[in-house]
Amino acid sequence: MITIGIDPGYERCGFAVLQQTGNQSKLLTFGTIRTKAQTDFLVRQAEIAEDFLVLLERYKPQKLSIEDLFFAKNVTTGLKVAQIRGVLTYLAYEAGLRVIEPKPTEVKKFFCGDGCADKKAMQQMAQITFNLKDSPKIDDAADAIAMAYYGALVRG
Repeated sequence: MITIGIDPGYERCGFAVLQQTGNQSKLLTFGTIRTKAQTDFLVRQAEIAEDFLVLLERYKPQKLSIEDLFFAKNVTTGLKVAQIRGVLTYLAYEAGLRVIEPKPTEVKKFFCGDGCADKKAMQQMAQITFNLKDSPKIDDAADAIAMAYYGALVRG
């Protein structure tokens, strides 16, 4: 079973692809899809969608685990992230993926044992869990790794 985890964003969208075979979890790839701040938002959406489709084609996942939205301080940012989520969940649905939408606190509690784990803890746990040489430099990628792991194991 292959799960793609997404930490949605429009400047940086974290992604991770995890293969689960029995008790074995193998991280196939992870990183961030980046867009430029000066670019029109619709173009940024399209760029993220195109990169996401490449991941779907390359890894052929059966599930998408994508962070459920929570609104922080900036409503404008939250609305744009919601638009990105909408595009990605639609593309996943069209591709036949099962879509899982856990809350960030659920994933943090599962991955780190603390629903309020900070970015550094998430990065360190990603490094330990998947025996990575270094922790993911970008917290969006570490969050996506945790999201994929949660989707593969908790919502199997």
